[in-house]
Amino acid sequence: PHLLPKTPKTMAVTLTNDLVNTERMETGIIGGFTVGACFLVLHGVFGKQSKTWGTRAAKVWVEFQRKSFHMLGGCIICAFYHWGIKYNYITSAYLASAGDLSDVNRPLDGASAFLAVCFVSWTLEASRLLFDSVQKWYLESFKGLIREKEINKAAGIAYFLPGALVAMLCGPENLAILGVLFLSVGDAAASIGTAGGKFNVGRSARKWEGSIGCFTVCTCISLYMGLTTEVALVTSALVTAGELLAEVIGLDDNLVIPVLGVLGVRIALAPQLLSMLAIMAIGLGMGVLLGVLVGSTSNKGDTKSAAKAS
Repeated sequence: PHLLPKTPKTMAVTLTNDLVNTERMETGIIGGFTVGACFLVLHGVFGKQSKTWGTRAAKVWVEFQRKSFHMLGGCIICAFYHWGIKYNYITSAYLASAGDLSDVNRPLDGASAFLAVCFVSWTLEASRLLFDSVQKWYLESFKGLIREKEINKAAGIAYFLPGALVAMLCGPENLAILGVLFLSVGDAAASIGTAGGKFNVGRSARKWEGSIGCFTVCTCISLYMGLTTEVALVTSALVTAGELLAEVIGLDDNLVIPVLGVLGVRIALAPQLLSMLAIMAIGLGMGVLLGVLVGSTSNKGDTKSAAKAS
């Protein structure tokens, strides 16, 4: 009798720590510390001299100082999370591996630990925005790190920690750390590239050199840590696009990059690009229809008043 050929079984693809080489991840964390420390030393040696080298060079050296602490802080988060789990001081924050939360003998919950640190950061930011004395101390202590736009609103650290926490909730430990390293090192490349770049992205202050730097660094990190070329490229492209859009529209990229690092791996493993494009088209269509509806129900006088107010 004629037998139909058997359909080969496809292997299940899941988000696991095995997607990232743990030993290389640990090396990456230590490497991030080292690069951050080198940036800090370079700024200390050449920071004052750089002011005489021209505006663009001075901006680059200012970013060296800012991004040195950016990398050091991110790597501290990665180290605490990874080695804390490894030596059973805390548990993974990944929602799919929460386990028995009622067990009183379990280690400190990782999500709760980082949420507590978030509250510390938010309390400090709120205090300086509410009280002049705290604001004065804060600006004097961190004057080299605070951007002008952050003087009267929350600084990047208030978004950095929640961004890392969301990544931890969305994926296994190794992938979450990969996302935080994208933020720590990839975003540093974006800022330095923008500070020294020449080609603006449209009318924004963002430079194309920053996006190229971010994509290149994130791709190198991904490949080094064991992701396949396809996954590395898709993930890095999504992170770079999200970082660029966040910068242009004013959304803090510290909140965006880590979770895009995790979701980028997920999308690359189970391609949903056509579905995503369809949803984007539907969303755009609904936005246009809503705009037409609002415009048709608004008076011309209201439009002129809104324009003057802006």
